[in-house]
Amino acid sequence: MIDFGKAFTFIFDDERWFDKLIVPILVSLIPVVGGLAFTGYILRTIKNVIQNEANPLPEFEFGEDLSRGFRLFLIGLVYFLPVMLIVGLALIPMLRLNSNESISALAVIFLVLALLLMIAYGLFLMIVQPIMTANFAVKDTFASGFELGLFFKRLGNNLRAWLIVYAGVILASIISPIGSILFFVGVALTTTYSQLMVAHLTGQAYAASEN
Repeated sequence: MIDFGKAFTFIFDDERWFDKLIVPILVSLIPVVGGLAFTGYILRTIKNVIQNEANPLPEFEFGEDLSRGFRLFLIGLVYFLPVMLIVGLALIPMLRLNSNESISALAVIFLVLALLLMIAYGLFLMIVQPIMTANFAVKDTFASGFELGLFFKRLGNNLRAWLIVYAGVILASIISPIGSILFFVGVALTTTYSQLMVAHLTGQAYAASEN
């Protein structure tokens, strides 16, 4: 059973929440490296939720968190390769648009097919990404990012739980920009809060979808 409300309050249930979060929040402001390290911190939070830690917020460990975040980034690059392939195939006829009318029509067909493929692949990524992230958070291996059979098995084990996660992701996309009212630091705070909220929901869903 997913406790949706808990995902919004678990941070403040930890008496040391400020001490644990101030450093990763500040580090997240560093371009590229900071984002990767913060991603690693999110991954360890997910793992702690799955393991039912009373206070799942971990202590920030720059080296370990950066390493985890970078490995997840590499997995993400592999998932991005089909996007590059689809775009490349769509551009092939575009290079000959001025040749003749038949090529022009073919280019349009290729573009439409590419668009449909992009939509389908985007939907696939949206479904798989939270499950893949949780699986990697627990196993911490490159191969764990591509266990597609396991991902869809977990999705089928508890579809309702993962639908709640997807709802949380949508809500997070609304919460994050609110910090723009307080400028750059405000965005960092609301983004941190929304990502931790999604992390908690993801951890709960992964645990709830065990065999």
